[in-house]
Amino acid sequence: MDYLKEILFFAAGFAVIALAAKQVGQFFAKAALPLLTGFLFTGILAGPWVLGLISEGAVEKLRFVDQIALAFIAFAAGGELYLKELRSRFKSIAWVTVGLVSSTFILGSLTVFILADRIPFMQGMSVTWRVSVSILAGAILVARSPSSAMAVVNELRAKGPFTQTALGVTVIMDVVVITLFAINSSIADALLTDMGLNPGFLFLLVGELAIALAVACALAGLLHLILSVRISSGLKKVLILLAGYGAFALSDFVRHLTHDKLPFEVLLEPLLICMIGGFLVTNYSRYRTEFSVILHDIGPPIYIAFFTLTGASLALGVLAKIWLIALTLFVVRLVAIFIGSFVGGIVAGDPMKHNRISWMAYVTQAGVGLGLAKEVVVEFPVWGTDFATMIIAVIVLNQLVGPIMFKWAIRWVGESHTRAEATGFARVHQAIIFGLEGQSIALAETLRSHGCQVKIAATDVSGDDIEESGGDIYPISSLSLDVLRQLNAEQTEAIVCMLSDEENYQICQLAYEHFGTDSLVVRLNDRANFERFHELGALIVDPATAVLSLLDHFVRSPLATSLLLGMEEDQDTAELEVRNPNLHGLALRDLRLPMDTIVMSVQRRGQMLISHGYTRLEIGDWVTMVGARKSLEEVALRFDTDREEALFNLIEAVSPKELATGSFETEVKEIIEEEEPAPKDRFDLIVEESAIIDIDHAIKGEEFFRLVADTMSRRVNVEPAVMLQLLADREKESSTAITPGVAIPHMVIEGEHTFSILLARCKEGISFSEAAPLVFAAFVLVGTRDERNFHLRALSVIAQIVQEPHFERKWLRARGESGLRNVVLTGKRMRPE
Repeated sequence: MDYLKEILFFAAGFAVIALAAKQVGQFFAKAALPLLTGFLFTGILAGPWVLGLISEGAVEKLRFVDQIALAFIAFAAGGELYLKELRSRFKSIAWVTVGLVSSTFILGSLTVFILADRIPFMQGMSVTWRVSVSILAGAILVARSPSSAMAVVNELRAKGPFTQTALGVTVIMDVVVITLFAINSSIADALLTDMGLNPGFLFLLVGELAIALAVACALAGLLHLILSVRISSGLKKVLILLAGYGAFALSDFVRHLTHDKLPFEVLLEPLLICMIGGFLVTNYSRYRTEFSVILHDIGPPIYIAFFTLTGASLALGVLAKIWLIALTLFVVRLVAIFIGSFVGGIVAGDPMKHNRISWMAYVTQAGVGLGLAKEVVVEFPVWGTDFATMIIAVIVLNQLVGPIMFKWAIRWVGESHTRAEATGFARVHQAIIFGLEGQSIALAETLRSHGCQVKIAATDVSGDDIEESGGDIYPISSLSLDVLRQLNAEQTEAIVCMLSDEENYQICQLAYEHFGTDSLVVRLNDRANFERFHELGALIVDPATAVLSLLDHFVRSPLATSLLLGMEEDQDTAELEVRNPNLHGLALRDLRLPMDTIVMSVQRRGQMLISHGYTRLEIGDWVTMVGARKSLEEVALRFDTDREEALFNLIEAVSPKELATGSFETEVKEIIEEEEPAPKDRFDLIVEESAIIDIDHAIKGEEFFRLVADTMSRRVNVEPAVMLQLLADREKESSTAITPGVAIPHMVIEGEHTFSILLARCKEGISFSEAAPLVFAAFVLVGTRDERNFHLRALSVIAQIVQEPHFERKWLRARGESGLRNVVLTGKRMRPE
């Protein structure tokens, strides 16, 4: 009973210090320093070496706090490894991970072993003991910090292949390092107990890992049971933490039992058990979202307690003696990270400009590294405290320097999208309003407040009107196609018509046929013209019924109406296009969204889907979401991708056998880096003379290739049967359906100075293979070997055009052959000066 009172007394005192640590951490954050540094500083200040508010005895009595926190950290590490989000760029993630683990572990272990005579607690150790300490240190130096990396990405609103690879590697690394530590811990235990690395030990190691896996599966089942029970969220949080603590208690029990009853110890690594348990719940349980919410909610107090207690347990006397060693390990780790990331990036085929600086993304360390250091204290108490002090000093240095380096790297590769650079996350960024009156001016001001670029066009404009508007009103002479092109209407996402119905219809018809404008909004004057505009897909506002309908919605569902109109504080709606290949095929229920956002609807190829948790996203879908503005901005980054990634997808689709000598991949990457466009005149001329196939029914790939062979054979002077065989052979090597909805069949033919392009549209979809999504746009490229360079540049231009946000809608809505050619000719791409 007295022991329990003592524990409660220490816990109450520590709780007060932890509250103070929270305030100190916020002060450090304002000074642009990591939060955990503030927590560690508070712990050091309150610890036995400075103020003595937390005694050495108290640190020992509060070890259960450490174990609960370590269980949480392991759950979070397993929960971060969400397989469905790592499908894209898996090659880069895998090779960079291999490179980092190999180089950091080897160089880190060797450095500790070589410096053993200069490390106070290792002096006098036998070679066996030195090896044990070295491999444990090498394993911990491999650790990264997903939370720190995510904080940097969210702060910079970063997106792109570099950021995606960095996050994927950082998340996987925690899983790898915990597994590596578990293996090395068993090896160290065998060496220190003179068991030796014989076949019996290897059998024991495999047995320990198998038992740990079985216990982890049981723990996952227990977590699943806790999450499924209908009890309060607070009680679930307590039970989950107790389940994690139970893994540590079980590990201690098994270790002591086998030590007493058997000639060897069975070491079940509790961090590995908890990590696998969290991984299984996240990837194979329908309670993934609730589990993530609980971990998110309990994270802040757990981290405060853990880092504060870690600071209190630091042996400052030891730190004063080994600070130079810690600095040396810090530098060696940087060198190892550079070597590993550079070599891994080269093997994976990443751009050289990324490989040179990718090491800066992997410097940060925090929770898992500290957790493993504290585990060493428990498992090897003789020298564990001194060891932990050395490793924690290295981690603090990495945490101070790492985020700064990561920020610089993201900005250097151009994947930062801070508020100064981004105009917003809404679907409409450019709009033209036809008609000059009070409503059009008010609408323009509202759109500009949401980050849109707005032009007001009118035929009857005076100089005073232009002067009062600050130059945003454009006088036009007529409503012709040439005038619309002068207004840059082909690059505009929305056109609002506020003229007479006949003038409005003239504008809508021109935009529909020639530009495929994403949003045509019409203010209707006569209800009899409703159907005419509806056939063009216009969004019609009828003033006679609009106000009545709005009032009706406010009466029947005032909260929902206020939310959708953006009247709730810090709430907004956004329509986001899915452009990230990682999300293709992902069900809404598996989409990890911020807690304060919800999906309202999904629109695909102009059709509204009745969405539910099992609705699977496709590239080009428009997702309507409601939530906090900051959260919607974060979601917008995840939905997006960029031109460079599209070109890498094209690289994978091209067979190196077709394009003669040299490295096709290297040359395309050089094109990307130099941003050199295809020669304007020749590409445009070829498109203007291109063959067109417009198919109104769903067909198989074989039937499509026959149509292509019949159409193209006369243009390039090749027999239809020969061309059909070339197309079929190319498709057997690898599918040319390179992105969802788009395919680029291509081939090399015999002859000289011949190149031709065919444009194809199939609204119902071409089925290239059972595994590939249906194709609605196909670009067939046929050329001789001497046209190789132009072939590459044509691919580059097409890649830019198909990645335009509204390409799919423009392509599907284009009217006739001239409309299809115009989509390509007016598509956004780099052009020569």
